[in-house]
Amino acid sequence: MAADPGTQAERVSRASSLEQGYGAVVISIRSEIYLDEPLDVFFLREGGDVSTNDDVVRFERKQGLIAFGNDTLKYKVRAYQIPPGTYRLVAHGMECPKVPAEDERCLIDAPGLFGREEISRPSRGYGGLAPTFEVRAGAVTFAGDFALTSRNTIEWSELPDEELRAVQRRFSSLAQAPEPTIPEQFRLKYGLFPRSYEDDLNRRY
Repeated sequence: MAADPGTQAERVSRASSLEQGYGAVVISIRSEIYLDEPLDVFFLREGGDVSTNDDVVRFERKQGLIAFGNDTLKYKVRAYQIPPGTYRLVAHGMECPKVPAEDERCLIDAPGLFGREEISRPSRGYGGLAPTFEVRAGAVTFAGDFALTSRNTIEWSELPDEELRAVQRRFSSLAQAPEPTIPEQFRLKYGLFPRSYEDDLNRRY
């Protein structure tokens, strides 16, 4: 089985755990679509190449092991350490063999009634006018919440203070990097509601 594209971001628990030369990113990934496999949200470092794993950082969200229904509507605020740079949202996907290109969908082979068939998964690539955040060595970036909607788009919103409070305390000794840059079309305009998931035979995302 091929390795997942990009490099999975490494969790960090507090400011003192941050390795020399890295910055901390505080981010939440959510989904109103039921996730039967982990959702990956990909960011490309400025000046990098999307086909080079070291240039692409991957944040993951998945259903809880004992969850009943969709528990990914809840915020899950986590801190990660990644190399300095400016990172742009380039894609989201589930079981994608590569980072999707702009407006591209991931296709996978899956078992069907008449043998294996090709189906699409919730996925999409984004162009140059997508959200960005800056990471600085020895500083913390509060990147916000990135949510997969039933429109098959990633949309951004600010994290509520009550969700941020505990993480802010653990990283309060670090300088704060600039706020993320979020184009208007990527801002979350509606609340999230639990949705089911079906493939192309009866797609509901």
